[in-house]
Amino acid sequence: MTLSFTDAFRAFGAVLANPQWAYSSIASDGALVISCWSHKLKLANRVLTYTDRLSRWKLNSPGKNLLTQHLREAFDRKLDVRLVIATTDRPDVVDRGDEASTIKKSFHIKENVVGHVTLFDNDNFIIEFRQKPAVL
Repeated sequence: MTLSFTDAFRAFGAVLANPQWAYSSIASDGALVISCWSHKLKLANRVLTYTDRLSRWKLNSPGKNLLTQHLREAFDRKLDVRLVIATTDRPDVVDRGDEASTIKKSFHIKENVVGHVTLFDNDNFIIEFRQKPAVL
């Protein structure tokens, strides 16, 4: 189901500091909620991996700074990560680091996975998402 950007975060109990520039938020349960580009998600061996680098962002310093803070906290404290997926038919704009706020995109959530930041060197980061264990 396609959601608005803010509704996607709200589904995980998170409120964006500013929907115009924020990419991430800390949910009421303490998990990091992050918006990830669908074309940067790769599935292998039942692990959905998101790889990106902060230096790709040439614009939007407030969003980049908040994401940096959230990634550091999630990496250091081993926080769970919840996934909001952003999809666009213009991945070239995203990959160049150009202004993506003007391109058409849709958002949905992946409720059946939980992730962890497995690498963060203040630029490059990797988040690995795995299927949530079944609850009996």
